Amino acid sequence: MYRVSFLTVWLLLVASPSSLLAAGGLEFTPFTGHRFGGSFELDNHNNRLDIDNTTDWGFTISRAASDSTRYEFLYSHQDSSLADTTDPDNAFGLDIHYVHLGGTVDVYSLDYYQEKITPYITGGLGMTFMNPSQRGYDDETRFSLSVGGGLKWYPTERLGIRFEMRGYSTLIDSNESLFCDPGCNLQIEGDAFPQFETNLGLIFSF
Repeated sequence: MYRVSFLTVWLLLVASPSSLLAAGGLEFTPFTGHRFGGSFELDNHNNRLDIDNTTDWGFTISRAASDSTRYEFLYSHQDSSLADTTDPDNAFGLDIHYVHLGGTVDVYSLDYYQEKITPYITGGLGMTFMNPSQRGYDDETRFSLSVGGGLKWYPTERLGIRFEMRGYSTLIDSNESLFCDPGCNLQIEGDAFPQFETNLGLIFSF
């Protein structure tokens, strides 16, 4: 399901590149970094399941909305695993995908920084897709939001570097089963689980 949603958004953004380029201010930024955090409290055990801290990768596509704001599409992916805190050997692979629509806002624009370094804040709304490798467990799709901030540095007109820190919060129903039908051994508590990532990307401006 996440592949269909991702492909739909991608096609909406890039199906008409000529119109985007005509509007100006288009940026494509592939990135990689490190994602950490994320756990699920179990209601039928006195322990939790932790998501391993691993490398993430993805990209953003953004378009200028004004001199200081941009519309933005974000895709971020993590290959990780979910492990029982009381039994580290009881783990299985878990891929986590974030697909968000949002934007960025420049914090300020002094003459010196305007051309060289741009601090910004960012945010987005979208979906989290979780894909466990364990046989018998199902994929999960949940609503999520993100906020963050960073710096953009443009050494040339068409090429830049983007450093960013972003936090995610994925909403889940309290006391529900996750990845399987009610009655399975993954009955969880809580209303959300957070994750954080730091990324470094290369900006291509058009």
